[in-house]
This record gives sequence, structure tokens and C-alpha cells, in this order.
Amino acid sequence: MSSKITRKKGQSGRAVGVQCVQCGKMVPRDKAVEKRKSVLPLDRRLRELLKKQGAYLSSGRSIVYYCVSCAKHRKYV
Repeated sequence: MSSKITRKKGQSGRAVGVQCVQCGKMVPRDKAVEKRKSVLPLDRRLRELLKKQGAYLSSGRSIVYYCVSCAKHRKYV
């Protein structure tokens, strides 16, 4: 699920840089490929124990950025 935002280099100033998760390269945010991941803060055993007791566990979402070469290598693009 890469972002569908096209790069508008001529219409804006300098884009904010983000760091690629794979290789650490700094990439302009409008050029980077973003992936949304769900993050579960607890380990598996503790989650199962809490679910058995009836607790509601919400999962957070985080956004990670890849440079174009790493996104191609991982076949996200």
C-alpha cells in the first residue's frame, strides 16, 4: 500500500526529509514510499492472557518510509 501522492517538486519548496527504514538514506518525503504497519505493543502471551480476561486491546498504526531503491528491492513498487 504505497502512497498515491505524486511528487510536486516544481510547486513547493524544499520537501522535509525522512529516513529510509532499510538503508538509512535521507529521502525527500514526497519521493519516499510509505508503508503503514500495525504495531502491537504487548508480546503475544500477554495479549492472549488479557484477551481471555476480556480486555480490549487496540493496535496502533505507524508509518515507515522506504527510499525508491529499497522499495523496488522489497517489491513494494
